[in-house]
Amino acid sequence: MTSKKKIVAAGIIGNVIEYYDFALIGFLAVMMGNLFFPSHDPFLSLLGSFGAFAAGMIMRPVGALIFGHIGDRVSRRTALMSSLLMMALPTFLIGFLPTYAQIGILAPILLVLLRMIQGLSVGGEYASSIVYLVEQSAPDHQNLYGSFVSVGAKIGMALGSGFCGALLWYIGGDAMGEWGWRIPFWASIIIAAAGLYLRRNLTDDYRPSEDKTVPIVAILRHHRREFWQFLTIASAIWVFYYTVFIYLPIWLEGSAGLSKAEAGQINTLSIVVGVVFIPLMAMVADVIGSLRLMRLTSITLAISVYPLFYWMSIGGFWGALAGTIGLVILLCAFQAPIFASTVNALHYHGYRASFTAVILGSAAGIVGGITPALMTSITEYSGNPFAPSYLIAAASLMGGWGILRNVRA
Repeated sequence: MTSKKKIVAAGIIGNVIEYYDFALIGFLAVMMGNLFFPSHDPFLSLLGSFGAFAAGMIMRPVGALIFGHIGDRVSRRTALMSSLLMMALPTFLIGFLPTYAQIGILAPILLVLLRMIQGLSVGGEYASSIVYLVEQSAPDHQNLYGSFVSVGAKIGMALGSGFCGALLWYIGGDAMGEWGWRIPFWASIIIAAAGLYLRRNLTDDYRPSEDKTVPIVAILRHHRREFWQFLTIASAIWVFYYTVFIYLPIWLEGSAGLSKAEAGQINTLSIVVGVVFIPLMAMVADVIGSLRLMRLTSITLAISVYPLFYWMSIGGFWGALAGTIGLVILLCAFQAPIFASTVNALHYHGYRASFTAVILGSAAGIVGGITPALMTSITEYSGNPFAPSYLIAAASLMGGWGILRNVRA
């Protein structure tokens, strides 16, 4: 394997694990809701499952602060190795958890605790790998290299969703609900072992400065404008992201009349489309500029998201597939430039890991983490199946406003 391929593989492997786990939570949300949050109301069980998802995500900003600081003050390599180890173990252990029927209220408590440990490590892993890849790339390929993190995420989601779908087909729904749901969590240890192997001799050119200022303190003191602008843009992107890849399969079942198997097939295919289009859109951003691509996409998304949801609701399987692919392509165009743009928002390398970690950790963790539960709730209580499209449109316009505030890419 060439040096560049090793850098990319080592950089993205943690995100493969991270989003493999997210895909499991999304695919198995209803099943795990019944097992760990039993209720006579299916909506409450589902909400409990997404609540456990949100608990882990909300820990991401805390992990971002910790591992971002390690990345800036110690080394990028140390942050990447330690976050990978802390992330892999909880995913594996979820497969051994007893259910509510076996140990009662302790079951959901243990699930939430493991999700919180995952969230802590993920907050550092995601941003550390982005900073590492962007800093290791040539100036005219920074968007492309930064986007490989999202490629890794989508590979992980494709693996998770595809594995769950194949397992469901092979052993059936009853066996999946009884014991089969554990197998995908146990299988995560294989990806973790590959990650440790790839990162054992990680190249790291970064050397911390003698500056003793705590990076996050310096950022909030001297770079508040950049911080809030990028947080606004990233938050809009991750509302869209977690709606498409975590909540949408549930929506397709409830509001588009698809079976669980059909919704799972569409989710897996859409992730494959994302793997292709993220680097393509990143290359476009390298040519025309990050801000221009994000600005055009935010406007297009705000206009087209409702028609796409409407078409998915009436078009059957093929209409739902076409609409989902349309959403994924827009998501790729919106997301691909955010990685390198965030890293390059600050010229000083000594603050970059903390800046990127807190921005993306807060956007993905707090905003993105509550998105599936929020989308589930507004659809249920409003009785309007298109309510999620309104929220995406509003978030998109807010992100477009952040871009227009003269953010430098």
